[in-house]
Amino acid sequence: MKRFSVLLIALLLLTVAVLASCGENGQDSSAPQESVAEQESSEAESEDEVSQTVSDKNAINVLYNRFSEKPYFAMVGTCAENAVITAECDGETVVSKSYKGWFSVRLRCDGSSVDVTLTQTVDGEQVGEAQTINAKPGTPSPDMWPVVTGGDFQFFFQKMLPDLLGQNVPSKSVYDNLTKRVSQRVAQLREYNADADVIYLIVPSSMSVYPELVPESYGEPADETRLDLTIDAINAGGGVAIDLKALFAEHKEDEMPMYYKLDSHWSDYGAYLAYVAMFEHIAKKYPDAAPRSIDEFDWNPDYYQSGDMTYYLSMAQSRVKEYAYYRTFLFDAPSSVTNTPRYRSAKMLCYSDQVTAENKIKTNRDNLPSAIVLRDSYSTQLYDILAERMDTTHYLGMWDLSWKNSLIQSEKPDYVIYILAEWNLDSVLYN
Repeated sequence: MKRFSVLLIALLLLTVAVLASCGENGQDSSAPQESVAEQESSEAESEDEVSQTVSDKNAINVLYNRFSEKPYFAMVGTCAENAVITAECDGETVVSKSYKGWFSVRLRCDGSSVDVTLTQTVDGEQVGEAQTINAKPGTPSPDMWPVVTGGDFQFFFQKMLPDLLGQNVPSKSVYDNLTKRVSQRVAQLREYNADADVIYLIVPSSMSVYPELVPESYGEPADETRLDLTIDAINAGGGVAIDLKALFAEHKEDEMPMYYKLDSHWSDYGAYLAYVAMFEHIAKKYPDAAPRSIDEFDWNPDYYQSGDMTYYLSMAQSRVKEYAYYRTFLFDAPSSVTNTPRYRSAKMLCYSDQVTAENKIKTNRDNLPSAIVLRDSYSTQLYDILAERMDTTHYLGMWDLSWKNSLIQSEKPDYVIYILAEWNLDSVLYN
């Protein structure tokens, strides 16, 4: 028994270390740990047991009840494939579509517990009996990032709201200064290369792309946001701001989601769409850098360990799974590109420690351009496919988004590329 306890403690410490490194943007390595009870529950459940739960076609299985934004809580569990879940709670009815056998509903609890009646239908026909559950929501640590339970098994960080609602739009002078700054930087690049460009890939938050899944109580989306105005200011200064918000609006109904359901980052597929848009632009000057077709990659669908949203809700990532698509090459790529793993493991789509560090990748193909890349954690999903279309890619350390005159003058890249999330726009607006 003593030996078993020592082994269990070691296992718990290892799990906590992995979870902490998979927080909101990788910077918060001191994120609060899951409770010991949740860890033990998670580790006691085998992979086979999780798969069996997901494949249960006849029952609703509630796994977690967690306060997300009090007095609202998230109920998460498994259900029939393609089910629509209806939850009745204190006179309120909530309807949410499931995703690949998983569901969530956002419910209100003003006390310590509340009775919830759940039913599920598939193609309009009820599946199984209605269930009434006395839900007792747990409360995550106050140090956790607040999470919003959206519709259709989609979660969001609450910090996405100011951008969605237009609550953080700065003054016109900020955009005027940005336009001047971009113009100066483009001119600096073109002193040594008339074809050099500054490209901005500013990734809209999932909340901005799927506003219809945000609870109506938060308010109406703004007609014009900080991101919209930033794109206009960059383009006015001669930079290249690729409008991913417009691009993603065209792909909302695609089979592969552009964002994870249980993580704040975009998916491999969302990043691939941006990659195509960016390299179609680059290929106008460098035809050999044209983006590879979607058929040149393997898209590996599976149930993967979930991401930062479940972590911040104090749910075990190994227990709550997300059906996702993991992109790998179907062609021979330079070893300099493939020797840095993007993800922690093939079953846990959380970025590896290796991709956070500064790294210069050379493919020794002088028919392709060179780039210096300033980035945050959204660069992970582009890390390999961007470098594979370049001769030299100099990734600065993750979250280092400051313009470096001396480095740029020394390396003389064909492109300086920004990759950052919408909520990190201050790094562009004031830097």
